[in-house]
Amino acid sequence: MKLTKISVIAASAVLVFGACGGGGGASLNKNIQFAVELPFQGSDKASADPILNGIRLAVKQAGGKVGDFTVTVPNSAVYDDALNGAHDPQTGANNMTKIVGDPNYVAVIGPLNSGVAKAQIPISNAAGLLQCSPANTNPDLTVGDPAKQLRTKPNNYIRVVTTDAIQGPAAAAYIIKELGKKSVYIIDDTETFGKGIADSFEAEFVSRGGTVVKHDAAPKTTQDYVSIMTAAKALNPESIYFGGVTATGGARILLAAAQVGLGDIPFVGPDGINDGNGETKDSFLNLGSAAAKNAYSTLAGPGTFEGKEKFDADYKAEYGIDSTGYAGQGFACAQIVLDALARAIATNPTTDAALREAVRVAGTDTTHTYTLNVGKVSFDANGDTSQLIVSIYSVDPAGANGNGDWSYETQIDAAIK
Repeated sequence: MKLTKISVIAASAVLVFGACGGGGGASLNKNIQFAVELPFQGSDKASADPILNGIRLAVKQAGGKVGDFTVTVPNSAVYDDALNGAHDPQTGANNMTKIVGDPNYVAVIGPLNSGVAKAQIPISNAAGLLQCSPANTNPDLTVGDPAKQLRTKPNNYIRVVTTDAIQGPAAAAYIIKELGKKSVYIIDDTETFGKGIADSFEAEFVSRGGTVVKHDAAPKTTQDYVSIMTAAKALNPESIYFGGVTATGGARILLAAAQVGLGDIPFVGPDGINDGNGETKDSFLNLGSAAAKNAYSTLAGPGTFEGKEKFDADYKAEYGIDSTGYAGQGFACAQIVLDALARAIATNPTTDAALREAVRVAGTDTTHTYTLNVGKVSFDANGDTSQLIVSIYSVDPAGANGNGDWSYETQIDAAIK
């Protein structure tokens, strides 16, 4: 696998949905909002805020219009799936029930976490509501027997990031080939995303001749990580891999590792820990502080692309801060729904229900290629992206005014053999 440069036109676009007046009756509502479903409490907020910002930036750059339809993203259309400071699948399911119950919504962007998506997809699928995720990576959401159980009607779900079947192995390859480490201790948070990516990482690490000294599972309710990491130190691992997100133990495990004397070996995690710099409240780097000096993370999408300089500049001009995490993917989901909405309108739907279905059909059309800020993208019948790119980041301790920041290293394109 090798580095590739993505050719793109940074189209500004957006989307859809809406809790507005009009209903699903004879008249067609043209004052459209879209639903956004993400976690906005605790450490998860550090990942969700950039996505929401990206979505709203796309809407603004589109001029708030799609043809003669008005598009807005009010706070009332933004749903929070966090409970007690962390994402919660049941809360996400409850939110999705409210969203699909409003006939004026024609699409929803989110969620952030795969465990929440697993609870939501059966609901959005049954309602025929287009759902675009900027961050879900668990493979079982779209392929295999679990996916068949999630969707009983024609597909409604797409995601702009690649899956953990690629993200996990990319991290394993980087540790062995670039960091030169041949053994690893693995710990996951037991959740859909965390366990799934840890398992895919482990399989690739072993296939490349690496040694897994132990693979532990520790739920987010774990109170004592120090004893776990003390036992791990006795196994003399050359590296640590964490499967999960900051809110489910990422920074606490890092700090425990440093406390027991494992702070000088690479600590590698997935996109769930790439949630902002050291100045971002409750982010991995904010909580981990100096202990994160040897940390690495992946993102399941391109870290560099032709339109990135413009996107980053526009984002900073709008919000006064640098774009982080999946901000660009939030923007991309908005572009997708805008594009789908424009094509749906061209079919001349006469009711809100007809527009919702037309948007679903357009959004999941496998023959259509989207020109997005992150590159040209199409989706297969499962809703998975054609863009099979994983980016690797290290920590720059001097970044973010000396508080630490993620620094792009390289990206791996699994489509290039």
